[in-house]
Amino acid sequence: MKTRNIALICLAMLSIFLGGCAVSKKNIDALAKCDYTVESLQDVRLAGRAVDSYTSGNSVNLASLPTVALAMLRKDLPLEAKVNMKVSNPTTTKTAINSFKYLIEIQGKPLFEGTVDQNIQLANGESTVVPLTFKANIFGATQEKGLENVLNEIFTRKGEGFLVLKIKPSVKIGNSNIYYPGYITVDRNLAKSIGKLVM
Repeated sequence: MKTRNIALICLAMLSIFLGGCAVSKKNIDALAKCDYTVESLQDVRLAGRAVDSYTSGNSVNLASLPTVALAMLRKDLPLEAKVNMKVSNPTTTKTAINSFKYLIEIQGKPLFEGTVDQNIQLANGESTVVPLTFKANIFGATQEKGLENVLNEIFTRKGEGFLVLKIKPSVKIGNSNIYYPGYITVDRNLAKSIGKLVM
């Protein structure tokens, strides 16, 4: 009798575990079905100056070049911005996102990693905007690709794959955040959004 009770308890626990796994997988799969897009960029600065101060019409503002030259001498050329990422739920079920890890790559290499904690509940057709901020030194990229090429990538909006935004959203199961396996690519050309600010 005792053995039978233990077997029933084990069976019940297995059912709960398998049911929990099914719920977790469904919740995690729902993360990939959301639409993630860059709504806009704000407060974009290069070496501490607004990016639009580097251009005059369709040409580079020569008065701004000493700022970049000084940054290059210091081996510290910071690029910073606030990325407004729009999250939309096109599915028929409610989607819950607990937090995001986000990664900005430059030329295929990690440039900045961050985390934003924001509990999001989206019903069908609903959307929200999540701000992601970053500040990173792009001096290394100028050493590899050349300063002129890097500035062209940023200002001419032709940098497909130059600056890439990826995210890893999570759902909360119990007291733990369960992250989506791998990163979801949101935008392969953040330079395009920067370029719009200097047109």
